[in-house]
Amino acid sequence: MRKIFIGLIIILMMAMISSADNNKDGAHKSQTKKDVIDTNQIIWHNYDEGLKLAVKTERPIMVNFTTTWCGYCKKMNRTTFIDSEIVNILNNDFVSIKVDGDSQTELNIDGYKITERNLTRSEYGVRGYPTYWFLKSNAERIGPISGYKAADPFLDVLYYVRDEVYDKMKFDEYMKNGGRKGNY
Repeated sequence: MRKIFIGLIIILMMAMISSADNNKDGAHKSQTKKDVIDTNQIIWHNYDEGLKLAVKTERPIMVNFTTTWCGYCKKMNRTTFIDSEIVNILNNDFVSIKVDGDSQTELNIDGYKITERNLTRSEYGVRGYPTYWFLKSNAERIGPISGYKAADPFLDVLYYVRDEVYDKMKFDEYMKNGGRKGNY
């Protein structure tokens, strides 16, 4: 009986060691793949940090210009920005940046210091909220959209930018061709 007990302990220990080795291999393999972010909310970055991340990851940027008092900004947060497909594409294919158009928080963009308020008004010319500016990963501007957008039309914009369709056609033409569901 004692031999059986010792044998079972040895087998159990070998199984644990083997499992630990397999987990190490699996962890190494997952680090070589593109990290997929699985969350139910958008990961927002500060403007200066987001620019650096976009260059590093080579992902386009969406800058969300908002304020604390903006009713349609709050509606976007309650509806569009909780849609699982919106969250997924923004977290995995974009760098999402949030800028408060009233904030005096100072940003440091490669030594250039500017408040979020001045960035919003002087650099981007935002006059109404919400406004979304889309940029290439190197911060080259693609263009803005303003106002509340439901999830479905907002997805068309995200696919248009993500797939770089703006290099092939204007947005109106893209939508006439069926948007993200069409043949462009």
